[in-house]
Amino acid sequence: MELIQKGCEENKNTHHKYAKNEEKALLKRMEKYRENHLLFLHDFTVPFDNNMSERDLRKAKNREKMAGGFRKESGNEMYCAILTVIETLKRRNMGLLENVKKLFMGTPAIF
Repeated sequence: MELIQKGCEENKNTHHKYAKNEEKALLKRMEKYRENHLLFLHDFTVPFDNNMSERDLRKAKNREKMAGGFRKESGNEMYCAILTVIETLKRRNMGLLENVKKLFMGTPAIF
């Protein structure tokens, strides 16, 4: 809490308008979610970075770059739905081929 107050005091001395606004927004966010910012130090199941979500987004972004995007919004939605199922199966160490086969046969995989 002391660090956030010190940051607010230093923010008053910031001269650039945009930097001041961004600093203020960051300080407000840190104050509002202060329990979550360093949660990974207390709960070791919480990852300390967001690389997993960035890696997931990279797959869709690369697909968009290589193919030049999707022709229809429905194609984009289908691609994301398929990618979601595959990534969920991978993360839960479930058999990929067996569960995709079950989905095509009409038997949903247990998530």
